[in-house]
Amino acid sequence: MFARQLLRQRPRLTVTSLSHSPRVLPRYSSTKTQTQSFSTGTAAVSFTAGLTSAALMYWFTSRSQQTPAPTKPKTLDVKGEVIPNLNELGLSDQIAYSPVPTSEEITQQLNENAFSLPGAGQNSRYDGTQLGSNSPCEDAFIHGSFSNPFDSQKENWSAWGVFDGHCGWQLSNLLTKQLIPYVRRALGTAQPDKEGIEQAIKSAFTTLDDALVKSAVATIESDLSFAEKARRLEAAYAGACALLALYDPLHGNLTVASTGDCRAVLGQKTADGKWAPTELTTDCTGATPSEVARIRAQFPDEPDVVKGGRVWGMQPSRTFGDGMWKWDAALKEKLRNYFNGLSLPSAVRYAGYKTGPYLTAEPLVTTVKVPERQPSFLILATDGLWDTMTSEQAVDLVGRWVEWQAQGPGRKAATPETSDFGPAVLGCVQQCRYEARKTTLRDDNAAVHLVRNGLGGGDEEMVRGALTFRYPNSRDIRDDITVQVVFFHPKGLQSVS
Repeated sequence: MFARQLLRQRPRLTVTSLSHSPRVLPRYSSTKTQTQSFSTGTAAVSFTAGLTSAALMYWFTSRSQQTPAPTKPKTLDVKGEVIPNLNELGLSDQIAYSPVPTSEEITQQLNENAFSLPGAGQNSRYDGTQLGSNSPCEDAFIHGSFSNPFDSQKENWSAWGVFDGHCGWQLSNLLTKQLIPYVRRALGTAQPDKEGIEQAIKSAFTTLDDALVKSAVATIESDLSFAEKARRLEAAYAGACALLALYDPLHGNLTVASTGDCRAVLGQKTADGKWAPTELTTDCTGATPSEVARIRAQFPDEPDVVKGGRVWGMQPSRTFGDGMWKWDAALKEKLRNYFNGLSLPSAVRYAGYKTGPYLTAEPLVTTVKVPERQPSFLILATDGLWDTMTSEQAVDLVGRWVEWQAQGPGRKAATPETSDFGPAVLGCVQQCRYEARKTTLRDDNAAVHLVRNGLGGGDEEMVRGALTFRYPNSRDIRDDITVQVVFFHPKGLQSVS
């Protein structure tokens, strides 16, 4: 989640104090015992002390007479580790900065997490990539196939998901392992129709979130170790927006479920040869009129519950986790005092905050038929991409990429007409943003193509600048970006890509 939109965690400063206390000798209350110890042991103690003093004097004297150690330090092997020779750093009064990435290194970085895989049914192929800004990256993703939930003998279903974490990476990472099993379990008892499938997905989302959030009381009151309690609570302290798409190749149905502000957009080729966008999701935030109306109706006595596009300071209005927006005041206080719970939302800044829960994990679900007569594609991305471009721009970029790919292996990269874009500017005046005049076509992965153009496209200086800034500075100009592009060809035909 982008820094300008979400909450920064409080810094933690740990100060360790080291002290030494002299050993306290025992006092004896018996006069008889004291007298005996001095009368029989004084000589022995004095003799021993004399020997010790002589030995120490010899050691210091012998050390001072030895030849001084060479100026070049020896490398000593300590448990397989060699003590570093700091002489190798040399002598200098000039700062040696890390080199900036070259154009080739930029391409390598954009492709570091890229993948392209064949699909099933009308899905001929899908591409994906991820570019982190946080360290570690708070986005996560999944893709793959699973058995047809209504007939395991029929063709497998496909799944793609992107998860945008905030207040940590823990929950988005957890969703990559837990969401599909919950969805499959719910589908196993669902009716095999549109309404049954959509309801099963909603149930899977909310059941998983309840298992994370509503279990907090049972967790802290259990006999588990403190460390085990902390591990179970940390996912609920964090939060994540989730976008999941399921494709049934037998019926050609595409079902999309979304919580938060990840977005799915369907691109379809029209009769005039252009690519038309259709948003399959609605951004669930405190700035979306339908979400504002829903929340205000739920909390009519709390006029400030949604303010400035946020729900008590939180931008997304539907999320996994985010227990501090879902637990009652007493539980939150206990978690903060004894289990390192987050201090968000601020009781000082949001004095009208009552009990909630103000956020929900129930997704908005949409089902559409994959077009049978014309090529189409589905773009799934976290808000890091949508911060840089609109849905229309993304569909246009992928549409142009498809036509460029159709030129075959001998195609040449398409670059802007000019390379003179003026000085690069990134900061409060301008963040990473797609500009049509800078469009470039050079990547064989459609997801990488979107990310590159979102960072500056053919403006090499802008792209290099965007990727030269590292965490935490990068967070002010770009968010974590995760993209998957799924291609569907007309029924009975092969995709041009």
